[in-house]
Amino acid sequence: MTRGTGRRTRLETRLNSLETPIFLVDASRTILFFNRGCENILEWSAEEILGQTCDYAIDTDADECESVCNLLCPPPEVFRGTRTEVPRYLLSHSGKTLPCVIRFSPLLDEQQQTKLVLGIIDRIEEPHTLPTASPSQQLHAELAALRLSLRNRFRFSTVIAKNDAMQRVLRQLELAIKTTQPVHFWGETGTGKEHLARVVHFESEQRRKIFIPLNCADLPPRELKQTVKKIFERDFEDSVPLEPGVIFLSQIESLTRDIQELILANYQSATHKDNVRLMTASSFSLTNLLDQELLLPDFFYLITTMELRIPPLRERREDLEVLAQHFLENENRYQQKQVSGFAPGVLSLFQDYFWPANLDELTMIIQAAFQATSEPLISRESLPLRLKTGIDARSLGPALSPTVKPLEETLRQVEAEQIMHALEISKNNRTDAARLLGLTRAKLYRRMDALNIRFDDELASRQNESKKV
Repeated sequence: MTRGTGRRTRLETRLNSLETPIFLVDASRTILFFNRGCENILEWSAEEILGQTCDYAIDTDADECESVCNLLCPPPEVFRGTRTEVPRYLLSHSGKTLPCVIRFSPLLDEQQQTKLVLGIIDRIEEPHTLPTASPSQQLHAELAALRLSLRNRFRFSTVIAKNDAMQRVLRQLELAIKTTQPVHFWGETGTGKEHLARVVHFESEQRRKIFIPLNCADLPPRELKQTVKKIFERDFEDSVPLEPGVIFLSQIESLTRDIQELILANYQSATHKDNVRLMTASSFSLTNLLDQELLLPDFFYLITTMELRIPPLRERREDLEVLAQHFLENENRYQQKQVSGFAPGVLSLFQDYFWPANLDELTMIIQAAFQATSEPLISRESLPLRLKTGIDARSLGPALSPTVKPLEETLRQVEAEQIMHALEISKNNRTDAARLLGLTRAKLYRRMDALNIRFDDELASRQNESKKV
């Protein structure tokens, strides 16, 4: 052994024996050193941690080695040579929450490139109020605190919610997990209805069974009926090793009456009642469909045994920033590139936007910005054009005030236009037009007579006008 090698060995032995938690991460984010102090505080052995790669993403599963490693990951700016103090909520193997600050120091080579990152862990009281942390680091710590709180209170942490309406949804989900009764989710497109259904399933006693999502609007009725029948009759090929636990029907408003009858017959059967759970989703409340006799009363009351209204993102403004951070950190997983947060001004732009496609749109915006940036923070320049144009459109001045007309004349004109538009969309199918307008067919006929609407003549006139244009 050379003299230098002996000194390195002795230094490593001394560092390893320290009670102060110290660890080392290389430029590829692989954990190379994890001393006894880290073992004591996190309750994981060095043999389990060394060689693992960490990502800049919050995890809350105390039983997963990956979760612990990710909580030790330095932010991307440290690999660019910036010394940083980062507030964190660490998790011990036994599930204890450890408020800490990690002091990251980049160790540079001869070319002034970060070769290693030294991390030193100190216990503190409230990480998300650490005054020396940057706004992006504070948001990172706030997200961690929220996810841990939701995990401890509701047993799940993938639903991000501070908003009162969403807290109510979480309480309802908690009840839904404890039963096998049908659950109906309704809310605008993109609000995360299927994700919530999956949360209920995978936290329930049926978690080992299959979750089967079916879109009632996308599948042809005949194919959908055959699929539903196979699910209830267990008519699967040998390649499917597990039995179905949940059938999730989205866009339930498109479900035909014969399939409703099939589901009713099978669900009311004692053989299948306790085995296949029914979950459904729609973009609006189903009461109008019941009034229009598009849903069988027995089917309506079956699927709405427990009904959850999911609020749109514009009603969850207090959740927007932590949701954006959550989706961003999901993009970091298993990627060489890592992004720690948002540059000043970006989150305020998010607050000014209307988010018509809700969480789905927020996810797509974050994904596009993640792909476009080469910096540790997402800047305004990396945001996709569709978000910028949407914000610009909302910043335009108000439209000129319309001329005031007699109220009765205006109401008749608006009503006639809506009826004509519905008839055009439905291709002169009065039943479909009545459903779009929220009316019964008989009431639609009465309104058409009162407004002197003769659709065939009006439609021909409109078509002739469009040809001239």
